[in-house]
Amino acid sequence: MNELLLLALAFGRISLGSFAGGLASIALIYHEVVIHYHWLSPEEFEQMVSLEQMSYGPIAVKVATYIGKRLAGLPGAVVATAFMVGTPIILLLTIAYTIKFFPLGTKAKHKITQSLRPGVAALLTASALRLLSSSLGEPIYMLLTPLAL
Repeated sequence: MNELLLLALAFGRISLGSFAGGLASIALIYHEVVIHYHWLSPEEFEQMVSLEQMSYGPIAVKVATYIGKRLAGLPGAVVATAFMVGTPIILLLTIAYTIKFFPLGTKAKHKITQSLRPGVAALLTASALRLLSSSLGEPIYMLLTPLAL
C-alpha cells in the first residue's frame, strides 16, 4: 500500500481516538507506529516523544509531522498532519450539524460527557504506564518520577 495512504489511515484512526488530548494519545500513537506498522522501534518512539515534549505545541501533531516526514518526506508530513488535525474537525462539524437539527437536552449532554470519562481515564493511564515502563531501568529516572507527579 502507498505510504501516504497508510499515514492517512494511521493518523486518521489516532485522531479519532485522541479525544482525551495529546498526552493521552501517546498510547494510541505507540500502538499504530510501533506495534501495528513497525515504523519505529520502542526506543526510537520513546526518544521521539521525549524530544517532542521539550518543544512547543501539541504533541500529537508534532509526532504526526515527524513520522510523516521520516517515512515519506514533505508530502508525508503534510498528509499525516492534515489527517491528525482534519479528521476531528470534520467529525466535530458533523456532530455540530446533527445537534443543530436534533437538539439534545441538558440531561442527555451530561450523560454523553459522563460516558466519555472512563475512556479518557483509560487512555491517560495507558500513556502514563507506557512512559513509566521505559524509565524503570534507570535509577535516576526512578528518583525523578515521584517529583514529576
